[in-house]
Amino acid sequence: MVNILKESSASASDTEPIENSMKERRAVLFQGALTAVIFAAIFAAYGIWQGDRFLNVEARLLDVHQSVPVLFLGLAVLVTLICGLFDLSVASTATLSMYLTIGLTVKQGWPLSVALVTCIAIGVLVGVINAVLVEMLNVNTFIATLGTGSVVGGFAAVYSGGSAIVPGPSDPLPTWFLQYGSYNYKPPLVLVWLLVAAAVVGAFLALDWFKPARMSTQLWWASKAAVIVAAAVIGVLFFDLESWILDLPWSVTVLLLIAVAVWILLDQTVFGRNLYAVGSNRDAARLAGVRVTKEVLKAFVLGGVLASCAGITFAASAGSASTDAGSAYLLPAFSAAFLSTVVFSTGRFSVLGTIVGGIFVVWTGIGLVIGGLPNTWSSVVNGFVLIFAVAFATYARRRAT
Repeated sequence: MVNILKESSASASDTEPIENSMKERRAVLFQGALTAVIFAAIFAAYGIWQGDRFLNVEARLLDVHQSVPVLFLGLAVLVTLICGLFDLSVASTATLSMYLTIGLTVKQGWPLSVALVTCIAIGVLVGVINAVLVEMLNVNTFIATLGTGSVVGGFAAVYSGGSAIVPGPSDPLPTWFLQYGSYNYKPPLVLVWLLVAAAVVGAFLALDWFKPARMSTQLWWASKAAVIVAAAVIGVLFFDLESWILDLPWSVTVLLLIAVAVWILLDQTVFGRNLYAVGSNRDAARLAGVRVTKEVLKAFVLGGVLASCAGITFAASAGSASTDAGSAYLLPAFSAAFLSTVVFSTGRFSVLGTIVGGIFVVWTGIGLVIGGLPNTWSSVVNGFVLIFAVAFATYARRRAT
């Protein structure tokens, strides 16, 4: 009898960790999806209220196309936020890159390819300077990046003379560059299907987070495949998924390809794990062998390069360079990055959350504008959405723990 009691007690103790693990995974699933579900409910309400005025694939893709520079800046600030630092220079870097893209081609007669390489080099240089100031000279990250941003923005003003640079008929920009910035030109389908394949693989890997402890590998793989197929069928039947895929403009396709590359770098490499370790506990990361200064340098350089990509996209979209164009997008970029901690996440900065969160904020504001709200209220709406989403998700996490 005693043996039976011991065996039953041991069996209960063996199953307890499994049950706790399942509860934790369900809590993570709920918390990570909660904000996305709320946004989905908002969009469903817009659809009921506004019909095809809001539920229009072409119009919503146009919104995303117009937001590509902001999303690039969101990725730029995300990289340094992961390691616990702020980069306030990204907007000025984008502005200077925009001016150099147009100006070096139009005013100096450089080949556009050389101008683009120069812009990327500027992003690398600004990143190195920020890292030296913050890590080697121990300047506060706000002061350091605000200062470099002011200097870089000043160079943009000096180079442009404080005025816009508009190409004339005698010095046009290459057609392929303008097509990249235009909504009406679509990329080769092979690139789009590469993105679809990457999304499927990412979803397939992400589902492993929720694998039941006792399910066999073969059955779990079949279950994951069934979930992805079901999601694809629902997307095609109810959300016109085919139009979303086939109508992607060049700029959005390039953004998503770069986002995939950044995701791989941050989530699937030692560099990314080191960055998260530095952001979590710098001293512990150093004791674990992480070369903190080197990793932070890489983060600032990557952020500078992504900011230059934002400026290049600005130039391609407008076909010209205007004064201080990037500064208005600094706060929306940080909003997108901070929303990544609550969209498909439980407090961790992520590439997917930055892209999706940034798009969700844009669509939330656009829906109200379509409904009659003056466009001047967009910043107010974006601020309220950011505050509510982060506050609500934080409250939900605390309640769950």
